[in-house]
Amino acid sequence: MDVRDAVTSAIAILACPICDDTLTVGATAATCPNGHSFDLARQGYLNLLRPDKRHSPEPGDSAEMLRHRRSFLQGGYYDAVAAALSDVVLASLPDHGSIHVADLGCGEGFFLARLHAGLVATRELPVNCIGVDISRAGIRMATTYDRRITWLVASLHHSPFRPASLGVVISMFAPIAPEDVQRVLKPDGVLVTVTPGPDHLDALRAMIYPTVAPHAVPPAQRALAAQFDVSSATRVRYGIQLKSPAQIMSLLAMTPFYWNISLETMARVEALSHLEVTVDVSLIVRRRR
Repeated sequence: MDVRDAVTSAIAILACPICDDTLTVGATAATCPNGHSFDLARQGYLNLLRPDKRHSPEPGDSAEMLRHRRSFLQGGYYDAVAAALSDVVLASLPDHGSIHVADLGCGEGFFLARLHAGLVATRELPVNCIGVDISRAGIRMATTYDRRITWLVASLHHSPFRPASLGVVISMFAPIAPEDVQRVLKPDGVLVTVTPGPDHLDALRAMIYPTVAPHAVPPAQRALAAQFDVSSATRVRYGIQLKSPAQIMSLLAMTPFYWNISLETMARVEALSHLEVTVDVSLIVRRRR
């Protein structure tokens, strides 16, 4: 499947990020009736990020950070999280009609690709998966997983979807805009958030900070309570063993901790040959109030 086919499968629910009008897929670009045009990249994605929303030449996670994330995720350490995500999404889908599932902040695409494969294997009804991230490097990497998924470079704060068009919105360890999610979600749709649990990456954090407090609920998650009701909550908690400096550094480099530690702390982590750390995540399914 080429990029035109993947984008065409989702074009009915996409909106021009400048004027919110409808989009049409052409040979090399998607355009709206007002003359706004957005490139279909040969790598397999549609770039819907407005120039005035770019706060740097390459916004979002860097290619280096994303390479470390891919290396770590493909080591199988978060496979149980990916499986839990598939379970809660599949249990939340309606038993009739086609549906659009969007991962807002999909990064390099690991979790959405796993979810899509599971949905295709177990669900007879049509499901279109759309991955959105502000990082062009991340979306370029994501296209190598599965070209049947629609991959978009776009803002997460005003996502490029028509109102009430999505059956499922997923936010995996990503920033979230509650008002925008409410705008694009169908009345019977669900929001699935995956956030760090209290003990997430405890041993790694203990190497970095003098004292380690349990992860707090992010403010954006608390803000969701005004617009959404919790339908279900699942906690996934287990230990993993990293048995090489390369694995440990890949974990560190895929987290925000990497960019905020001293050279002394970095050297201490680099010297480790083994680290046992807890994976602790919370998966919450919410419905519009």
